[in-house]
Amino acid sequence: MLVDLEAFLNRYDIYFELYEHDPIYTNEDAVIMKEAKGFTGTETKALFLKGKSGRYYSFVTFTTKSADFKQLKKTVGEKVSIVKPAEMEEVTGQKPGAVTPLGYERSIPMIVDAELFEQEKLVFAPARPDQTMVIRAEDLEKIIRLLGNKLLIYHEE
Repeated sequence: MLVDLEAFLNRYDIYFELYEHDPIYTNEDAVIMKEAKGFTGTETKALFLKGKSGRYYSFVTFTTKSADFKQLKKTVGEKVSIVKPAEMEEVTGQKPGAVTPLGYERSIPMIVDAELFEQEKLVFAPARPDQTMVIRAEDLEKIIRLLGNKLLIYHEE
């Protein structure tokens, strides 16, 4: 179900950095690893969501922000909730704490926090807790377009 992001980004000649490390499952561990490896960028988190309709969504925002589910409902047009770990693992093969924001099949829309586009680089787990990927924020929309996912922009009110 997931695209191999490293191969995908290489195929389209899109800049990225990939770091191998011990598995990370918390934001605290991520900060320590970031300092140890010496990379820079805005830490992001991805939430795998499910709408009342049964449709799945990927939502990417800052690790420091809480999701406003009323605003998410306005963004996607239906009530959404976080997918339970067992269902997420069954659908995506991912474990909580290392959810990728990118690389899902085309039927899964991407919800992106509008403020992420204003950053320089974005840091995320590419579906593995033992890897960290860094991309340029300016490439995010292009990556989503090339993957074929619908892009929904999340704005806080």
